[in-house]
Amino acid sequence: MKSKLISVLTLAILLPFVGFAQQLNSKCNLLPYSIFKAASDKSPVVLKVLGTSPQFGEIPKHTGVSAYNHLKSVYKKNTKNSRAEIDDLLQALGYTGFNDPAFTSKSLIPETLPAGTIGWMGAYSRGHKYAWSTLGNAFPTFKVYAKGGDCFLYIMKKCGNAFYTPAPNCPVSPCPCPEGYTCNSQGCCEKTPIVNFCKTQTINITGTGQVSSGDVMTTSKTMEIVAVNSTSGSTKGLLLGSYPVSIRSTYDFNVKGEAQYSKTVEVCTDANSAPAPMNLSLPLNLNYKITKNDVLVGDGEKLYLNVTDDQFKALSKAYKAVNVTSTSAPNLEVAAKKVSSSTATETASSTFGGSDLKCADQKINFLGKTEIKDGSVKSATNDVTIIGVYKKTGKLDKGETPEKYLCLGSFQVPVKSAYEFTTSGGSDVSKILRVCTKDGVAPADQNINIPVKMTYNFTKQDVSLGDYNKIYVTLTEKQYKALSKNYNRCCTEGGEGKCN
Repeated sequence: MKSKLISVLTLAILLPFVGFAQQLNSKCNLLPYSIFKAASDKSPVVLKVLGTSPQFGEIPKHTGVSAYNHLKSVYKKNTKNSRAEIDDLLQALGYTGFNDPAFTSKSLIPETLPAGTIGWMGAYSRGHKYAWSTLGNAFPTFKVYAKGGDCFLYIMKKCGNAFYTPAPNCPVSPCPCPEGYTCNSQGCCEKTPIVNFCKTQTINITGTGQVSSGDVMTTSKTMEIVAVNSTSGSTKGLLLGSYPVSIRSTYDFNVKGEAQYSKTVEVCTDANSAPAPMNLSLPLNLNYKITKNDVLVGDGEKLYLNVTDDQFKALSKAYKAVNVTSTSAPNLEVAAKKVSSSTATETASSTFGGSDLKCADQKINFLGKTEIKDGSVKSATNDVTIIGVYKKTGKLDKGETPEKYLCLGSFQVPVKSAYEFTTSGGSDVSKILRVCTKDGVAPADQNINIPVKMTYNFTKQDVSLGDYNKIYVTLTEKQYKALSKNYNRCCTEGGEGKCN
């Protein structure tokens, strides 16, 4: 009886209905020897008794040493050309033959195959063919592994016949199975059936963001500077002249955004329990834009300096009196606050029941956008210092500079600034969820509105005039001499002296 062996897997799987070690590599069925072939689709012959068609004869004891010595004797005697038969089997297993030093008594592993084991059994008296058989009883045997390989076959103790348990012809793979697959009764892996359940899951969405920025805006306006005194009951004025006044408005702006929202959705799961809540962090995109900026100084056209009687008398020596008519200063206004939020039409989730549910992926879009248009008006009083400047011409004394300065005093000047602005905050995040369907077709995208709450404020809203609240007015030589009797370079009113 001829048979060739190749590698046999050392790993084995005990099938529930037969309980024997089976080939795990289907390539073992393709070895170039007649015993190595796939399972037959015919009914196997039941073998309750062995020894009617012996191949290498009965092995005396169920030990590896006994089996090796027996095969050695058979090999040496070469009964019925058994020497070539043994060499063919061992060469198929990767050995050079029986005399290969790697083939020893340890290569023959005693085992007992249980009743019900199915495989190809040598039928020596039937033309050295192999019959598809099932063991009617448990029989002792010896397992022989391939040299450095994975395949194996058996030598039966009772008759010395070769016996091969083929790897199953599996659509996926033989057992053992990867995750998600189950070993069936044929020793093949099949996908584990999944029972779907439709359960409610809570999705919690949170998001925060903050933007802080600022800017400086500079303009210039020609204004009449008038010193006024109304203590006598009738308002008097002294015109100091018309000068370009630099106006510098500065702001710092802060915007904060926050989104907090919860939504329950129906999801598909293989567990018969509600899934844990899903927490999503929502990135917020915040922005702002100044759309309008106005500044008002004094009454808009004239800068009035409220002076005392003594100051009025001192200034009268250099400046002419003018009539002062009270005019109402223009009012700065901003547009009323306006809040707008984009909305998306939410698709209602369907509720399914029963055990024939199918699952499909659905895209959930979490959308939210809020835009606020608002304004801010701030009034303040600036401490503005008026500096008279006379530029001397002609010959200068040694060390003398041409510019002569006189501090004409510090005065409270009303200023007002107004800003209109637009702030916006929003987000657009998508998530794929496994949802329940009746036909397994992916539902249309679902849009979920996320309200965005925004807070904002000007952390700074200031106005300064001239050179950091210093305004320089031009003096003639005559004015300089007239004013020098009462004023000098240092400003002493209201505190420590400040010299210019």
